[in-house]
Amino acid sequence: MVQSRRRYSVIDFNKVMGVLLKMNRPDVVISLYHKMEMRRIPFDIYSFNILIKCFCSCSKLSFALSTFGKLTKLGFQPNVVTFNTLLHGLCLEDRISEALALLNQMVETEYATNVITFNTMVNGLCRDGRVLQAVALADRMVIEHGHQPTEVTYGTIVNVMCKKGDTVSALNLLRKMEKSPIKPDAAIYNAIIDRLCKDGRLVDAQNLFSEMREKRIYPNIVTYSCMIDAFCNCGKWIDAEQLLREMIERKIDPNVVTFSALINAFVKEEKFSEAEDLYEEMLHRGIQNRLDEAKQMFDSMTSKGCSPNVVTYNTLINGYCKAKKFDDGLELYCEMYRRGIAATAITFNTLIHGFCHVGDYNGAVDIFQEMIASGVAPDTTTFHGMLARLCSKKNLREALAMLEDLRKSVNVNILIEVLGCSFFGRIQENAYTKKMVDDMIFAGRLDKSFVDMLF
Repeated sequence: MVQSRRRYSVIDFNKVMGVLLKMNRPDVVISLYHKMEMRRIPFDIYSFNILIKCFCSCSKLSFALSTFGKLTKLGFQPNVVTFNTLLHGLCLEDRISEALALLNQMVETEYATNVITFNTMVNGLCRDGRVLQAVALADRMVIEHGHQPTEVTYGTIVNVMCKKGDTVSALNLLRKMEKSPIKPDAAIYNAIIDRLCKDGRLVDAQNLFSEMREKRIYPNIVTYSCMIDAFCNCGKWIDAEQLLREMIERKIDPNVVTFSALINAFVKEEKFSEAEDLYEEMLHRGIQNRLDEAKQMFDSMTSKGCSPNVVTYNTLINGYCKAKKFDDGLELYCEMYRRGIAATAITFNTLIHGFCHVGDYNGAVDIFQEMIASGVAPDTTTFHGMLARLCSKKNLREALAMLEDLRKSVNVNILIEVLGCSFFGRIQENAYTKKMVDDMIFAGRLDKSFVDMLF
């Protein structure tokens, strides 16, 4: 665009810069700006606003401020977006006093402000621990400027109050919200309930939880997890289980945090079978997508005397194989061996299928041989997962050799049923494969009666 002979308008360039900024490429926007400047391509206030936002996101606040000075010298009138962007940049750099001074300057010079202006400043004050000033500013929004605080405004303040342990002020602000046009949402209730639970005020948390439902503010996964964790810590298993059932009935899937609360409590009370059952339920519900957290919980259970069984191992190995983390899956298999837990056909088939899926046939063969050596009989799943994938010209000799090894330990009828025409028909279809079979029979690597039976 910059080098084109066609004259693009400033609006066209603004659109491109806006897209680049959304793609999180402020560096490209800044480079484009310099090229536009060298070629004397005109700018407008929107161009400068985008540029200021880029400098702020790159932590180059001094450049943002100099750009602000430049646009005013060129006669452009800064608008509310310009000031909001600078306020955000100052707050990100923890220059809260300067941000407040800029806000006061906006008000004194009668520049337009909006809800974003005050929310940005409230967030900055809260980040700096200046909660009282944040509350005072939220009040000023309404009284002096006619801007109604939003859930974001109050939610930011409530979060900081709860982190500081000031639930009294948080509850007072909650009651204040109820009298205003803006009603509290689940996120605000969650912050207060979580703090009450952490402070051991379970009755107050329960009351607030009930209040949510009475006001048709529906609890979410965070609310339930907080309450379940609190019930478990107090040994109230029936209440915790009831909430878990309620979650599932409402089609809210428990997450790792929810299950962790229950499992850790069971382990603490030495209810190991319940902990194992719950862990398996967690994995079966698809939470194995967060494998690192699942493995941490697995290790925690083991270290506290809760010994997962072969089903638990198989489920976690399956999760690792689906995530293509085969080394982790093999490590769990080795851990099973060290603990004296016998691997099953499911264990071996899961690993074989995983290696075959990514084309690592050598790894699959190694696991297959380990399976035979362990005395675990392959089944139809094994053959589908492995031998069928070896049926290419390149791997056919290896597949035939494997068949001969299997002949002594595997029901041949299963082989014929599973592979059928897809494998044995392939052997007969050309001279190369037939000669290969004859050579293997001559060398004593295949039994002729076995081959005659197949064909």
